[in-house]
Amino acid sequence: MARILIVDDEPDLRGMVRLILELDGHQVHEAHHGRAALERLEEIEVDLVITDVMMPIMSGSDLINRLRAEKSTAELPIMVLSASPHQVANANRVMHKPFDPGDLRDNVKGLVAAP
Repeated sequence: MARILIVDDEPDLRGMVRLILELDGHQVHEAHHGRAALERLEEIEVDLVITDVMMPIMSGSDLINRLRAEKSTAELPIMVLSASPHQVANANRVMHKPFDPGDLRDNVKGLVAAP
């Protein structure tokens, strides 16, 4: 299955998303803000990033802009999972918090199955 990085400053939300995705067979990694996500992405390869918008240190919007600016991650699928998704540009998908687990699964399938 897919390798997914979840970026959110709320540990409980990261854990819930991790559980849902691991039950579907995905390999899940976590980061608690955008800068930590960039550091993780230097260590691991992923097929999808799921990020919040409002986070300390580096926001999800700044993370997305950095990923899109780098040749190696410019085409990486990115899904925003946030209570404030209206502030996002350049994401492939946007989901609102709170979210339905079935919708999360469907969106992930659509993004990791995309060519």
